[in-house]
Amino acid sequence: MGRVKLQIKRIENNTNRQVTFSKRRNGLIKKAYELSILCDIDIALIMFSPSGRLSHFSGKRRIEDVLSRYINMPDHDRGGVVRNKEFLLGTLKTLKMESDIALQIANPTAVNSNLEVTYILFS
Repeated sequence: MGRVKLQIKRIENNTNRQVTFSKRRNGLIKKAYELSILCDIDIALIMFSPSGRLSHFSGKRRIEDVLSRYINMPDHDRGGVVRNKEFLLGTLKTLKMESDIALQIANPTAVNSNLEVTYILFS
């Protein structure tokens, strides 16, 4: 039998919350380390425990270097959550149209044959 699925919610008891953080912190740092090695990426991980103590990890570069690289990036390259859904939908629509145009430019004979079929159907 498998394990019972743990419901993800805030642990109300301060002691239990601290113990859970202490147990999971090293696992998270190990995963960050593995990801940095396997994918050859720069990674920075900053955590504050429930008691306020700092834990951090960085891969092959110093954490300050990774963070300064992130801070110096333009806002549109940083990624993150898109708060404006209309903007996201508009961007997706524009990308779809650009993709369609690129396909038409790459294969003009297919476009011509589609136009011919459309002309025949509606004539």
